[in-house]
Amino acid sequence: MTTEHIGLGVIGCGTIAELMYLPQTNRRIHGCQVDLVAVSDSVESKAAGAAQRFSARRYYVDYRDLLADPEVDAVVIATNIASHAELALAAARAGKHMLVQKPLAETLDEADEIIAEAERMGVKLQVEPAHMLNPFCKRAREVIASGALGEVCLVQGKASHGGAEDRPWLFQRAGGGSVMLDLAVHALTWLVSLAGPARRVTAFSRTSVPTRKINGESLEVDIEDNVTLLLDFEAGALGTVVANYVTVADLTPNVSVYGTEGTMHINAPQAPFMLFSRQASYLGQRGWLAPTAEGGHQDRLLSPPRELGSREVPPHSSMGHFIECLVEDQDPVPGGAVARHVLEIMVRASEVESSGQAQRLDTSFGPL
Repeated sequence: MTTEHIGLGVIGCGTIAELMYLPQTNRRIHGCQVDLVAVSDSVESKAAGAAQRFSARRYYVDYRDLLADPEVDAVVIATNIASHAELALAAARAGKHMLVQKPLAETLDEADEIIAEAERMGVKLQVEPAHMLNPFCKRAREVIASGALGEVCLVQGKASHGGAEDRPWLFQRAGGGSVMLDLAVHALTWLVSLAGPARRVTAFSRTSVPTRKINGESLEVDIEDNVTLLLDFEAGALGTVVANYVTVADLTPNVSVYGTEGTMHINAPQAPFMLFSRQASYLGQRGWLAPTAEGGHQDRLLSPPRELGSREVPPHSSMGHFIECLVEDQDPVPGGAVARHVLEIMVRASEVESSGQAQRLDTSFGPL
């Protein structure tokens, strides 16, 4: 690998890869030519089809063959959840930089092993989701740091939809299916990005829809499809996370922050970013404000990261950040520490069912 050229391999040729990663290959990113050397999928027709559509030089059915390819400098792991740990550990041992779909692993021991091996081999490790790169997240952090909200007391996040009707593994434990690992990870990443590390968690969960129609066929669900988490953050705020496959329609913000001096809603139906602050008198304005790209309010709204329905990944995409970190030799965001902390929250939340008690968290992370 050089700063002028990176050979990329993509493991997993499903919906996520075709939406988020493969379209960003065979082009220049941050002044570096990113060539799609190879793709891999255990279903040969998927691998062959993706290689043809996205002009990969070759395809593999066995991911180990891709990792052994000397022209592959870095890999994207976009497979089902159950396989993430095995693939990420193998990539680290092969000396490949990696961008891993969320979550990094299913257990904390697996995550620790991957992080340690990546450090030992000197490879970059970036883990989805990349919400910390979202301009809304960056702006929200600036608002909080400015004191416009006063002391943050409560943060709320949700990541919910009606359930993917084309991926049966999402509803089966054997494939790594888990509404916690699949969806709660999004809301949790947002909240720790804004409120910092958590120190305790408790949760409630249930299977609300035990039978579903997936790909037109009836499927018995053996995961909890409806979870609610309660969080206690190190900095003093409380938090709630709602994640489920039972939300068929919604008109509430994805993220809300409540402080002693104001309130902030992000990705609300009324506006993508809304702020009410008692400290807004310096603007000569009252009521709800919509922050703008330049730092003011109401004049030119901060645009959503991506238009609805678009299949184009925005400029702050995880792929773009991953390549930039390789070119500039920077630490990716989020990296192993944040990913492990979010994973610990989810693991401990899942343990509440058997213990009946709130779970204390052992991990944390430094300044973002």
